Amino acid sequence: MEGAPAATARFDHLREHSIGLPQVLFQSITHMAPAAAVAYSIFISVPDARQALPLSVGLALIACICAATAIGQLAKLYPSAGGMYTYAARSLGPVAGFLVAWLFILFEPLVAPFLSLEFGWAMNDVMQSEVGFHYSGQWWIWVVLMTAVVFLLTYRDIRLSTTAGVILGAFEIAIFAALSLWMLFSNAGDLNLQPFNPSNAVGDWSGVFKGMVFAILAFIGFEAAAPLGEEARHPRRTVPRAVVGSAVAIGLFYVLCSYAWVFGAGFDQFVKQATGADPWRNLGKVFWGTGWILVFLAICNSIVANSNAAVNAATRVFYSLARNGLAPRALGRTHPEFKTPNVAIIWMSGFALALALIVGIGWGPLTGFGMIATAAVPVVILVYMIVSVGCIVHYTTERRSELNPLLHVVLPIGGIVLFFFPLYYQFFKAPPTYPVKAANWVALGWTVIGIVLTLWVTRNRRDRLRDIERVYVEDDEPTADDTTPAIGVA
Repeated sequence: MEGAPAATARFDHLREHSIGLPQVLFQSITHMAPAAAVAYSIFISVPDARQALPLSVGLALIACICAATAIGQLAKLYPSAGGMYTYAARSLGPVAGFLVAWLFILFEPLVAPFLSLEFGWAMNDVMQSEVGFHYSGQWWIWVVLMTAVVFLLTYRDIRLSTTAGVILGAFEIAIFAALSLWMLFSNAGDLNLQPFNPSNAVGDWSGVFKGMVFAILAFIGFEAAAPLGEEARHPRRTVPRAVVGSAVAIGLFYVLCSYAWVFGAGFDQFVKQATGADPWRNLGKVFWGTGWILVFLAICNSIVANSNAAVNAATRVFYSLARNGLAPRALGRTHPEFKTPNVAIIWMSGFALALALIVGIGWGPLTGFGMIATAAVPVVILVYMIVSVGCIVHYTTERRSELNPLLHVVLPIGGIVLFFFPLYYQFFKAPPTYPVKAANWVALGWTVIGIVLTLWVTRNRRDRLRDIERVYVEDDEPTADDTTPAIGVA
């Protein structure tokens, strides 16, 4: 269902066709938070993956490349602020699109609050151990500060927030890559392939797959370029390149960092070092002395950049849902000058701050981070699997003349199969302990409610789904107004 042509649709417009490939690419890269992901997300995999951590990360990379390929193949057809739910609606029908939208509004809005808690915990730790500011409840100050910074970045021009993403993302990657290479050269005589041997994990493959769960958490965000489909120049080329390119480039970066970490900490001492407090800051001290400050700045920078990208992605989808009549109409408004979905940004910032404070007060910032992240992972995996199925169906039916068996069948199936394993281990084989285990029930409950609600809407309010497939903005040449660059934007 095409709906009305984009030119005649009445809605508040974003700043269409205003950002190029670097900004769109780093929207995905910074959403993955390379430095913070290595330091705190992949870090959670260590107790299970142990010295086989690079193997868990490598499998997560393969799964995410498969999913990224499927997403990219649909992104080149349907540029939309709706991103993933538009792809599902166009490939599998409005019912699937509605379910993906429901799943999305759990996992994407959770990213900013768990990052705020991560930032609060990291700052609290370094201020107490390195600066001597011993107020134990200070984490909430840092949560409020980060929320304010991200709000100011995202509320104004998309060109400002995405250009900030390029600068912040390049800094964190450079610091962590440099430290990783330093550790490898320092231990050149000890390097071997044991980090890719599953026998080094707890229970062999069991530990590898369980470690893969949080390795996938580190990849969440490679699809974040998709909701910028209306603000990107030439989105049919730009968005697919950003989605696939970010998954490949940052995935290889993760493998490099995790491999270097095993030997930088000492193979036999790795688990002890990697499960201590802030292990990458400690690595910075060992190899760079006072250069640990650069490592810590890269981590904090990474968290802020990730939250910036997450708010951009979440608010564009809420804007799109409101435009489709599936969310409160106010969320579809844009700022008259900045052309950002300002109401959605205000709502998202308030939600992120409130949830971070509530969970942080209830369980502490570190446990709270783990709980929210655990709730998000299985839901986003399910979305990746649904969109992968959509790619297969779309190119074997409606676009069969364009079918490429590798891109449209083999890789999406590979992603679906690989994503099954972390779900199985998280829910059945080796679920986490309480209180983190409660997050599994949140994810499961949200999914079940979504299925029931989807069936109800399909039966009783199908008219609500009439616009969910619509692509409102085509890949046109930008107007003179849209191409006027902001300061520092090429």
